[in-house]
Amino acid sequence: MRVEHLEYEKAQDKGRPSQRMVKLPGETLHAKRGDTAKVIARRIALDKAEKRLKRLAGG
Repeated sequence: MRVEHLEYEKAQDKGRPSQRMVKLPGETLHAKRGDTAKVIARRIALDKAEKRLKRLAGG
């Protein structure tokens, strides 16, 4: 079995997240956002959990 170890160069963080075009669920257009992918994913997960909670509590 052959094992190789590769190292990739990482981009330097300049202290501010890059702007990216993101279309969140429920929005009609893409918008420029400075949030990281992790922050956006957490926001989507929280929104889904809140909707599920409302559906269970109200229905």
